[in-house]
Amino acid sequence: MLAALVARLVALDVRVAHWDEARVGYWILHTADTGWWEYRPIIHGPFVQHVTRWTFAVAGVSDFTMRLPVALIGSALPATALLFRSRLRDVETIALGVILAANPLLLYYSRFMRSDLPLAAFAFVTLGAIVAAIDTDRRRYLHLAAIAFALALTTKENAVLYPVSWLGALTMLAVTAVVIAYRAGDDPLESVTRPGIAALRRFHSWRRTLLVLPGEMLVVLVFFYAPRSPESDAGLWSALADPALLPGVVWEATIGSAAAVVTWAAPDKRAHPDISSLGDLGPLLVSYAPFFAHFLAVIAVAAAATTIMALAGLRWRRRPIVTFCGWWALSGVVGYPYVADIKAPWLAVHVVVALAIPAAVGLVVVHDRLRQARLDGRDVATVGLAALLVTSGVFVVGSSAVVTYQQPPHGLNIVAQGGQPGGDVRPVLDNIQTVAGDDDIPDVLFYGDLAVDNESYNDRSGAAANWYYRLPLPWYTETANATVISAPDLESLPADPPPIVIANSTYRGDLEAELPGYSVRETAIVLRPQPVALRAFGFSYQLKGKTYVFFVDQEAVAGAVSDDG
Repeated sequence: MLAALVARLVALDVRVAHWDEARVGYWILHTADTGWWEYRPIIHGPFVQHVTRWTFAVAGVSDFTMRLPVALIGSALPATALLFRSRLRDVETIALGVILAANPLLLYYSRFMRSDLPLAAFAFVTLGAIVAAIDTDRRRYLHLAAIAFALALTTKENAVLYPVSWLGALTMLAVTAVVIAYRAGDDPLESVTRPGIAALRRFHSWRRTLLVLPGEMLVVLVFFYAPRSPESDAGLWSALADPALLPGVVWEATIGSAAAVVTWAAPDKRAHPDISSLGDLGPLLVSYAPFFAHFLAVIAVAAAATTIMALAGLRWRRRPIVTFCGWWALSGVVGYPYVADIKAPWLAVHVVVALAIPAAVGLVVVHDRLRQARLDGRDVATVGLAALLVTSGVFVVGSSAVVTYQQPPHGLNIVAQGGQPGGDVRPVLDNIQTVAGDDDIPDVLFYGDLAVDNESYNDRSGAAANWYYRLPLPWYTETANATVISAPDLESLPADPPPIVIANSTYRGDLEAELPGYSVRETAIVLRPQPVALRAFGFSYQLKGKTYVFFVDQEAVAGAVSDDG
C-alpha cells in the first residue's frame, strides 16, 4: 500500500486539469461558495463532488487536493485483496495486491478526479465482502458489502451494470459446471442444485441481517444524494433540523435521483442504434466497431500484462472465482463499448478490476512453472516463462512512466483522452494567478467563440455552450479568483483590455494588431495541437486537435508581482 500511495501522490499536481476534472472542480467551488447542490446526472454521482469539497475545506484548493480523494482510494485498493484470501493462496493474495497497485490504467485513473476508479474500488469491495461472508459466515462482511455497494451507487450511474455482469457471470459459471459434470459422467443438475441449496440455507441463516441492509444502504444514498440548500425550508440539513421535511428530502434523494438517471438511458446519449433493432445489424456493427477497437487499444496500451496473466490463470488454474471473473471481464469488454457515448478510456478500468484476480493467479502459476521448468536441448519452457515475466514487468513500468508521468502527455497517449491539454499551459496559468485580485477590474478576457453573453450564468452546471470550449481554464480562473469578461468580436474589445486575453488560435492575426506589446503564446488546449489523420491498411482515422492563443501583458504581470512584493 505504501508503494501504491507514493506512486499516486508523487507529482500529483503536475498534470494540467483534464476538461472533465476542470468542469466538475469549477462547480464544486460554486457549491462551496453558495451552499447549493442538487444531483445532476450529466456530471455523474455525488460522491466525488462532496468528498472533494470537504477536502478543499480542510486542505485548500489546488490540482493536488482536487485529485487527492481519488488517489487515496486508489492507494487503498490493493488492501481489498485480503477480502479474497479464502479463495486465494497467500502468494496469490499478495500478487492481487501488486496488480491492483501497479496496473498502469488503475494508476493513471487513481491520479484523475473522476468517479470510475472509486466506483471500481467500491464494487470490488462489495464482491470481496460477499465472498468473505459466504466463506467465513461472518455477518459483518454483509454490512461491509451493503455500505460499499451503496457508495458505488453514489459514484456513477454504471454502478448498476456490476450486478448485471455478476449475475451473467454466475449464470455462465453454472453452465460451465453443468458441462464439466456432463463430460465427467456426473449428474449435471446436481452440480447446480447442490450449491444452490447451500446458498439458500446460508441466506436463511442470514435473514435478520439481510433485513437490516436496505436501511443501511438508504442512509448512505440519502446522505449523498439529498439536495443541499442554504435556505431553511429545503435540503438535507434543514430536514435533519425539521423532521417534517425529511420525507420530501428522502424522496428527492431516492426516487427523484433514480428518475434523473434515466437521462443516461435516453437514445440520444448512446453512440449506437438501439439494440432492439437487431433486424438490421449493419448500422449497429458499423458504429460499434470503432468503439470496440478503441477499447481494445486502451487495454493493449495500459493493461496488456494484466490481460496476458489473466489468460494464463484462466488456462492453467481454472477455479470458480477465476472463471467467474473471466466471464465478468468478458461482459465488460463486449458491453462497455456499446453503452459508451464517447470513446472513453476510463471505462476500461471496470474491466481491469475484473481481470485482476485471474491475473494474480496467472502471475503465480507462471512463476511456479518457471521454478519447476528445466532448461535442456528440448525444453524451452524456462526461457519462455522467464521472458513472459520480464517483459510483463518491463511493460508495466514502461507503460506507467509514459502514460502517467510524461508531461505534457504525448499526442498519441490513448489513455489520457482527448480532453487532456497536451501543451504546456502552466506559464499562462501562473500569469493568471499573478494578476488576479480581489477587485472587480477584469483580469482575463475570452474572445470570439469563447465569449458568452452573461458570465454569471456559468456558475451553474448548465453553463453557456461557449463556456465549455474554455475548459479547463475556468477551473484556474476560479481558483485564482480572477475577474473574467468576454468579447465576441473586435468591436466589443474594451479600450483598455485585461492583462490576459485568450482566444482560438484562428483569431491570432486579428488580435495581434489590437494588442500591441502583449507577448503571444500558442499551446494545445486538448491532447493534440492540430488534427491528425492516421492511415493504415487502407483505413483512415481522424484525431481531433486544437490550439489556443494567449496574449499576456508582461508589464501588467510584472506590476502585479511588484505590488504583491
